[in-house]
Amino acid sequence: MGHRHIERLARARELLAHKGYDTRDTVLACYGGSGFTQELSAEGDDHVLLVEPERLYA
Repeated sequence: MGHRHIERLARARELLAHKGYDTRDTVLACYGGSGFTQELSAEGDDHVLLVEPERLYA
């Protein structure tokens, strides 16, 4: 899972904001059974939550 997935979620957030929803505190959450790209994992964005199975079932 990589940037493309986050971009799709960000676009959905933009569309919701355009319709009048308050998306200021929205966190984009990705649940990846096979993990995430190194670039995405290293980004450290506060508005993106990456959850791997180890974290989900810990």
